[in-house]
Order: sequence, then C-alpha cells, then structure tokens
Amino acid sequence: MKSNTLKSNSFLTTRSLVTVSLLISISIVLARVLGLIIPIAGLPALKINFSSVPLIMVGIFYGPTAGFMAGAISDVLGYMINPMGGAYFPGFTLSTALAGMIPGLIYKLLKAKKNLIRQNFNYYNAVFIVFITGCLLYSFYLKEVLTFDNGIMYNGHRLGFVYVTLFISAIAIYVTLPFYFSKTTQSVNSAYSFDKIYFTVSTTQLITSLILNTYFLSIMFGKGFLVFLPTRIMTNYFMIPIFTVLLIALIRVLRLDK
Repeated sequence: MKSNTLKSNSFLTTRSLVTVSLLISISIVLARVLGLIIPIAGLPALKINFSSVPLIMVGIFYGPTAGFMAGAISDVLGYMINPMGGAYFPGFTLSTALAGMIPGLIYKLLKAKKNLIRQNFNYYNAVFIVFITGCLLYSFYLKEVLTFDNGIMYNGHRLGFVYVTLFISAIAIYVTLPFYFSKTTQSVNSAYSFDKIYFTVSTTQLITSLILNTYFLSIMFGKGFLVFLPTRIMTNYFMIPIFTVLLIALIRVLRLDK
C-alpha cells in the first residue's frame, strides 16, 4: 500500500483483537508500573508516562470505537492492578478513553477526505504552540506570578532583556521544529508524516491532558484550575514531541505505513 493512503483494519478480527489487547497491556504497564507521579502544590496531580502512545496507535489503526474501548479498559484494569495510592475517579477513565478515540476520529476524517492528507498540518501545529504558550503566560498573569507593573516581573524579580529574548527565541525554535522534522522525515503527503502525527498528539493532549484532566484534578482535590494548569502545560511542551517521535518510530519499525 502506498504511504499516502490509510490502512483500514477491522477491529472485529482475531488478529486485530489480539493486537489491541497487547497494546492495552502495554499501556497498563507504562501507566501503572513505569509511570512517575510528580506533586503539584503538594498533591499527586501530575503523572508522567507513555501510556497514551499505544492507545493512540489503537485509535489510528483500528478506529475511534476501538480506541475508546481500549482507553476505558486500560484505565479500569490498570486501577484494579495498581491504584497507585489514589481513589478511583471516573473522569480519568473518560479522558483515557478519549485519548484512544480522538486519534481514531482524526484519522477517520483523513480517510474520508483524502485531500486533507496532502495538506501541511504544521501551520496548525504552529498555532497550537502559540496558543498553549499564551495560555501559560496568561495563567501566570492571573496567579500574579507574572506582572507588568514595573517592567516584566516574574515572582517579584525583574526579567532582563536577555531572559525575554531567550524565551521568545525558544518559542520560535519550538514553533519551527515541526517544519524542520517534516522536511527531514516522511513527506507531508503521507498520512503518517510528522506534521499529522504531531497534530493528532497535540489535539489529543489538549483535550484530555490540559483541559479534562486538569478540570478533573481541580474537582478531585478541591483546588482551582490554575493551580495545576501551568505545570501541565510545561510538561506537555516536552511530552507532545516525545510522543510524536515514538509513534513515528513505532509505525516505521512495525512497517505500518506500508
């Protein structure tokens, strides 16, 4: 099959069920055994793991229904195996299920409208990066961590020209990286090119990690949304590119793009 087309795997075959079950198992191990918990404001509110990667693969190659079921099953079974010291919260099951479903919906749309495959999604990716950067700065401003009364102040300390320039340069580099990797990797005409995988991961993380999980944490711990948001945004600055690279590497190693 040519690289600019999409695979269409039926979920209800023996081979597909075995593959999806294996990916669910890998997701559980990554989340409940190999995952890390980092406190935010003294609360276990940030989990760093790669459990979303297998769920995204399920959604991409087996569709949104399979992705949703895989996410829900992995969260419930994972909690039964190792609750990691926390109470069960159904909202996290929903967001984990959506982590498998959203990629499936995106690739179902790509399959239905194949002219989208020829589009360069890096422009959408650039908008996303600028958007979450704006959200990060605005959340700092609302928490009065970042102020502009006497120049640009961070935690009461004036930020000099060098720091501001370095920050702007870092964001500019971050925005241009997807364009660079797209040129050095697979053609943007491929359904599994860097720009489309990055778009899929960033959209999924925006909805599940940054919006839903942050909201659920604020309910669970009785804290404001902004208490958790800045740290979660900064974490996703790193996790989204890592997820993207891992997915592309796995797709190529397993020859799923052929």
